[in-house]
Amino acid sequence: MFYNHENPTQKSIYDNKILVVDDAMLNRELITSFLKGTGYQNVATAVDGEDALHQLKQYDIDLVILDLLMPNVDGTEVIKKVRTDARLKQLPILVQTAISDPEERAEAWKYGATDIITKPIHKLELLARVKVHLENSFLIGTLENYQKIADHEVAKALELQKSLLPSEDFLKQLGEKHHISIDSIFIPSRFLSGDIWGLYELDPGRILVWICDFSGKGISASLYTLRLHTLIAEHRHKLKDPSTLIHLVNTKLFEMVNEGHFCTFLAGVVDLNRMKFDYLSASATHPIVYHPFEKSYSLGDGAGLPLGITKEVTYPLKTLDLKPGDNLILYSDLMWEDQGTIPDMSFLPEELPGLIHRLNGQSLIEMAKDKIRESAEPAFSDDLTLIEIAIKPGRS
Repeated sequence: MFYNHENPTQKSIYDNKILVVDDAMLNRELITSFLKGTGYQNVATAVDGEDALHQLKQYDIDLVILDLLMPNVDGTEVIKKVRTDARLKQLPILVQTAISDPEERAEAWKYGATDIITKPIHKLELLARVKVHLENSFLIGTLENYQKIADHEVAKALELQKSLLPSEDFLKQLGEKHHISIDSIFIPSRFLSGDIWGLYELDPGRILVWICDFSGKGISASLYTLRLHTLIAEHRHKLKDPSTLIHLVNTKLFEMVNEGHFCTFLAGVVDLNRMKFDYLSASATHPIVYHPFEKSYSLGDGAGLPLGITKEVTYPLKTLDLKPGDNLILYSDLMWEDQGTIPDMSFLPEELPGLIHRLNGQSLIEMAKDKIRESAEPAFSDDLTLIEIAIKPGRS
């Protein structure tokens, strides 16, 4: 099909196939002559509704000009059947009728007619209506194709973004080596995420973990996560403590992000030799150490200036105590910004006592997964990241 760059629909619509449906031969010939005289050469005819339905099954039709009153199967029945066919739901149906009764004409609209013109047919009106509906159909089809392509590309981008996160196999191997278990939830709010996290072993018994949340949502925020992942991967051999990591990221982000953009960031070391979590926070959420056996928790401090705003900033080292059986919980700010995200699971400081009581020793991340499953396809107002590092009770 040829597309005119100045008006891409102008030439393409004349290649469309039009089906003229009327039991009166004179009407079929008259409408066909109007169309072909204007440049529509791909015109077919049907003698009644039954013939029309047969042709609609056999051929790709782009527009139907349909009489209402016909023997065998009338026009209203044709409209009903067409609109129940998923393949033909968007097919333009231009009804031509001598019926003047508003209720009769309303029936055609009710069942899915695209437009109605009154007999006797006026040539200019017919051609104008045909052109408008073919152009609309062309534009809708073009938009749908773009949407399919965009959806496919975004899906591939999301898979790439997920591939940057620690894999299940890696987490399992790391967990078995250190007698811990690591689990996570990662759900973008719209197509792609501005959240990212990672972890790796510094040396025996010490694991560095970080979690980042870029301002904004969608594609623009997700591009920053890709650049951040690349940055950390390139310098990983130098990043032996959370202070080095957070200062590197802040310096590079200050140069990299557009004005008005920033990220919250938390970097810490799970030190299983000392049973401490040593961390630095750049306006991140409060880390939580959950004590399932005691049905209690310890709350960390997330204060600090977000990264990417200024180079001249220091971040003090903070520490949380750990013991066998404890679970370290890190998470994105959705868990306290939107209390309805996961029912009954807000991490706001004032809500935590009630949540810990309801958990009654249960795994926090397992409860979150159960509630998300119960919600079918939850719609989140922001990206959700939730990480749980559980120190197994038997660990010495």
